[in-house]
Amino acid sequence: MIYRVIRFGLIVGLLSIINLAFAQRFNCAETLNQAQQQFDDGHLYSIPSVLKPCLDNGFNKTQKIEAFLILTRTYLLIDDPISAEDSYLKLLALDPEYRIDRENDPVDIVYLDEKFTTTPIFILFGRIGLNASNASEISNYGVDNTDLTRESYNAVLGFNIGGGTELNITDNFSFGLELDFSSKAYEYKNTLFEGDLQTLIERQTSLEVPVFVKYRTHFNKIQPFVYGGISFQYLLSANAEVSLIDRYITGEGDVTEFSITGPNENLNDMRNSFNKNIIGGIGLNYRIGYSYIFVDARYSFGMNNIVKSDKQYSSRSLLYNYAFVDDFKRINTVSLSFGYIKPLYKPRKIQKGGNFFKRIFN
Repeated sequence: MIYRVIRFGLIVGLLSIINLAFAQRFNCAETLNQAQQQFDDGHLYSIPSVLKPCLDNGFNKTQKIEAFLILTRTYLLIDDPISAEDSYLKLLALDPEYRIDRENDPVDIVYLDEKFTTTPIFILFGRIGLNASNASEISNYGVDNTDLTRESYNAVLGFNIGGGTELNITDNFSFGLELDFSSKAYEYKNTLFEGDLQTLIERQTSLEVPVFVKYRTHFNKIQPFVYGGISFQYLLSANAEVSLIDRYITGEGDVTEFSITGPNENLNDMRNSFNKNIIGGIGLNYRIGYSYIFVDARYSFGMNNIVKSDKQYSSRSLLYNYAFVDDFKRINTVSLSFGYIKPLYKPRKIQKGGNFFKRIFN
């Protein structure tokens, strides 16, 4: 019996709380309508006290935004600019992507909006994608006549993953810094002497730190962008899969082939650990709520020779088993990435004068 009474009491209490919440929500909706009506009728001085109870506890997010807009317009009309700025800043804190209608909104709201910015000081982003890398010969070396070389380089697919941050200088310009892990590869083919077929596929993994300047423009939810900079690369590993098909032509014209293969060759000692690349790219951000997704196409041009000149002939296996000598070369890469951007919003009043850091961090 006691258990039933307790259960009944809990149910009644819960229903009462739910009913009170719905009643309060309904009353606050009426309060918002009442405040709007008083604004339309010109009864301005009572509006702050009408809205305060529901602003403290009752309005949902959308209603709060409407309420702060009414308060902002009210304080502008009663010549209280400090309270108007405070109300508008609270509105922007609730909706950093709030945009006024410059054609239809009152001119005093337009002027007030120009005093504020919601552009995030920092954004965080992550990316993942595919790349296609190829080697570009700087100087040709080999065991045959290099003046008659028949070598070629071909692109091989790899992948990259990473993330970083951008510091927004203005609504359009930003500085960016990334940390990426990349896996790249290229294929080398050559025909030696009487037709020996030489093949090498080199695969590299590395950490890269791109530093860049980005320009973007805004079209509602879409932000096209372009950027350029430099990437510092630290090589983690370099390995090669090598093969040689040795062809022997007999006096009768018959061709005998011997295939030479073996375990992958470690090229770490033959490669420069630190390399630099010039990077450039274009892309598109698309806003979803208060975040963005993006697609980015990037080209990376190798600035230096990746081969250590004093280690070029150091591998006896490459030289004697496969008749292979490294060309001096650079690595160039095209990549396509997809990612996610998390803006760190901080609505704030635009600072006039002062040094650069005070303006952006105030």
